[in-house]
Amino acid sequence: MIKINLLSHADYSGQIRRDGNACGLDYFKKAIDRIRNEDPDHSLLLDAGDNSSHLLWGDFITEAVKLLGTDVFELGNHEFDRGEEDLETRIARLNPQVRTVCSNIVKISDGSTVKGAEPYVLLEKAGITYGIFGLCTEYTPYMVTKPMIEPFKVLDSIECARKYIPDMRSKGAEIVIVLTHFPFYADRTGELFDVFQEIRDLHPDAMIGGHIPGDFAEVIDGCAISKAGFGGKSLGHTTLYFDEETRQVVDREVEVIDVMNTEKEYDPETAKILETVLEPYRYYYEETAAEIVNDIPMRLDFESPMGDLLADAVRQETKADFAYFNCTSCGRFLPKGKITRAIIASAMGFNDYLYQGIYTGKDLYDLFEHIHIPERFGNNGNIFFSGMMVKMNHHQPAGRKVVYIREENGEDVLPEDVFHVVTSEYMMSGGNDTGEISSRTKWSSMGIRVHDVLWNYFCRYDRIDASMDDRYLFLGKPENDNSPW
Repeated sequence: MIKINLLSHADYSGQIRRDGNACGLDYFKKAIDRIRNEDPDHSLLLDAGDNSSHLLWGDFITEAVKLLGTDVFELGNHEFDRGEEDLETRIARLNPQVRTVCSNIVKISDGSTVKGAEPYVLLEKAGITYGIFGLCTEYTPYMVTKPMIEPFKVLDSIECARKYIPDMRSKGAEIVIVLTHFPFYADRTGELFDVFQEIRDLHPDAMIGGHIPGDFAEVIDGCAISKAGFGGKSLGHTTLYFDEETRQVVDREVEVIDVMNTEKEYDPETAKILETVLEPYRYYYEETAAEIVNDIPMRLDFESPMGDLLADAVRQETKADFAYFNCTSCGRFLPKGKITRAIIASAMGFNDYLYQGIYTGKDLYDLFEHIHIPERFGNNGNIFFSGMMVKMNHHQPAGRKVVYIREENGEDVLPEDVFHVVTSEYMMSGGNDTGEISSRTKWSSMGIRVHDVLWNYFCRYDRIDASMDDRYLFLGKPENDNSPW
C-alpha cells in the first residue's frame, strides 16, 4: 500500500508577505515542505487558481508559484483580469516546471484552450500515473472586466468532465483528480458540489475547489473533497492509499491544515528572496495616513461601517452624486491603527481605474432590484454605495423588493431624475453580472485608481471613527445568501 499526499490551495493572490491576512511565502513553503519531504516521490502540490490579482510584485507572482514547487496549476477567474497576452505570458513562464490546466474556458476564434494550458495532464511519478483535470468557475465572464474576457467563452463543466475524465483513464490515469476553481459552501451547496453530484458516476478520487474564503474537507461518496488557501492561510491535505496490486485507490482521508495559526518556522532561502522582492515596496507598508480609532468591519450582504466609509470617501473625492462598488472586492475589516497603502489594498482588493457616467432614477431602482435576484445574490453578495438611502423588502419576490430610494436630503428619487455616478472599471464593465444596468450609460475613465483616491482621502484626516448611518434598510433577509462574512 502506497500513501500519497496531495497538497492543495487556492486564491494565493500574491500574498507573499507575512501580515494579518497572510502567513508569508516563506512560512507557507515550510508548511508544504514539512509534509512533502516525508515522501517526495508520492506527493503533489496542486494550485486551484487566482494568483494574479495582486498588482505589486509583477512577474514574481509567477516565480512564487514555481518556488513553492507546484506541480499543476488550474486557472482562476483572476488569471484573466489583465487580458489574453498577459495570461499567455504567465503560463509560458510556468512551463514546463508547472503544468497549467483549464478545460472549460476556450478561445472563441477556434475553440482551443488558452495557449499553454491543457484540458488535463497525465503525470507519471514513481510508477503511478495521475490524471489531473482542470475546470474554472462558469461564472468567470461576470467577474472579469469585459474587454479582458471577450476573446474567450465558457463551456459546460459537466460536459467537459464527461469528455476528458474517461479520456484520461483510457490513456493510463490510475488516480483521477478534478482540480477546480469552484466555490463550495459548508452546507454542501455551490458549484463544486453541484458538478460533483453530476459526475460522481465517473468516480473521481479527489475534487479540489477554491474561489471563496472558507475551508472544507470531507470524503463524500468515495471522493475526497477539499477547499483551502486564501493567501496561504491554510493548506488542503488529501491522503490517498493506493494498492500496488489492484492499481486502485482503496481509501481516502482529507483535512485542512491551519498554516496561519500553527506554522512557526520559515524557509530561510525563500525569506532571503522575499527581502529582495519586498525592499522596493517598503513605503507601501510604512507610510501612514489617518489613524482608525477602532476596527471597522465589512459585510458582504448588508450595510457595513467599512462599506459606507469607502463609498463615502470615493464619492467625496470625485464629487459624484452616487458611488457604488461590489462587496466581493473587499476584505473583512479596516484594522484599528494607522492606515497604510497595504491596508487600503487589503480592504478594497482591486486597484481599478474609476469611471464616471450618468444613471437615471430608473437605473438606480433597476440596479438594486437586479442585484437582489436570488441566483445573482448567491454568487455575488451585495453592493456598497454612497449618496442614497435605500430600503428593501425581502418578503417580496424578486423584481419587487425596492421600497424606496431617496437622496440624502430625504427626497424620493424619481425615475426621470439624473445622477452623476462613479464606480470601478470592473462594475462599469458589468461586473457581478450587472451589465444589463451598466451598459445603459456611456462611461468615461477618470484617469485615477481607487487606491489613490482612498489614500488621498485618508491623508486629509488625523483620526477616523466610522459607523453605519442606516442608509440601507432591509425587511427580512436576502434569499440565497452565501456571504462568508
